[in-house]
Amino acid sequence: MTTYEFIDCILNIKKEKNKTKIENETQANEVATLISGQFIIPLFFKLQENDYDMITIKQHLESLYDNENHFGLVYFIFILANAADVIVPHIFNEMCANDVFVPILSGAIIDDWLDLDFTNDNSDDE
Repeated sequence: MTTYEFIDCILNIKKEKNKTKIENETQANEVATLISGQFIIPLFFKLQENDYDMITIKQHLESLYDNENHFGLVYFIFILANAADVIVPHIFNEMCANDVFVPILSGAIIDDWLDLDFTNDNSDDE
């Protein structure tokens, strides 16, 4: 999916749907975890395989999450996927287009990313 297609998809979904309230937060977390797991794990390993700077990516993702820039985090993940030629699932786009779900998706992504991180980054000690 190109960046143009991603933007077009987000805008079309936003036009079609109003903000969806989260009726069952546990279920929303489970959906976000499933989406993230199916998408983030292959993305992580593809980036690693292509010799991306995984420490810097991790630090950037942590910074975005810690500063509650959840939209920035999910959009950065899309940019990474696009750069690594990893297919973005349509349900990811749908969650990105819903302001209520983005923080939940962002949390699932950062959890998966940190679970996968094997870089032993000690920069927090500096």
